[in-house]
Amino acid sequence: MAHDLVIIIGSMLSYDDKELLQKIKNSKIALISVMEDPELMDKVSLFCQYEAGSEEGVVAILTKELLKDKDLPKDIKEYFDELDEGYISAETNVGEEEVEELCGMIQKSSSPLIIFGKDIFLNPRIENISKFLNLIKKYTNIDVKYLGNLAIQSLDIEDVEELKSFDGTVVFEYKSDIDNELLIGSAQFAVAAKLQDGQPIVVKNQNRVFRLNNKLKGTIALMPSNIDENSYRFEVAKITKREVQ
Repeated sequence: MAHDLVIIIGSMLSYDDKELLQKIKNSKIALISVMEDPELMDKVSLFCQYEAGSEEGVVAILTKELLKDKDLPKDIKEYFDELDEGYISAETNVGEEEVEELCGMIQKSSSPLIIFGKDIFLNPRIENISKFLNLIKKYTNIDVKYLGNLAIQSLDIEDVEELKSFDGTVVFEYKSDIDNELLIGSAQFAVAAKLQDGQPIVVKNQNRVFRLNNKLKGTIALMPSNIDENSYRFEVAKITKREVQ
């Protein structure tokens, strides 16, 4: 079935699934991500940018809004009644109004699809996040696609963990066969890290060259690498300049 609305949460499909990216380009798109997706932004109707590492909180407040009119078991209803979405919204940087707008788009859609991306499944809190995803699947008729594997089938949700700090220079290290000698960042990142285009650097014990990309925005740099993606891909990383002999 073709979907008239596609919501992408926790993924930049330009790097994670180019084939899927092409399939959804004719749909109305909402993107909820740590970073803008440069190949998709001209198609995006709603963009919500959340703080790195806060996927659990984002999914929690989205689940609460999606299930607010559902006939839920008493313990689950009490959990969401007590959930402090105001605090979580402040921590994640995703406003309650944005979540309401997103759910309004879903209600108006005849065939919505939510894509839960790699950043969801690589988050250390995936076990509890999986419980929220199980609730969405059980109590709504929304089609879902996972770019990863659910960790657990339980509905016994726990409290959302306090968000860890990502202060400093942050890199997004993802699996790629090209540009593995580069660290790619926006003009804003270059200013924050005091780097120049073509600057030789050391980051995560690797010799790299900083490459300025004016299509990118924000203060997180791209770090394409030949890695197995088995841990969270955003990381605070020290960057030092190096001299080339």
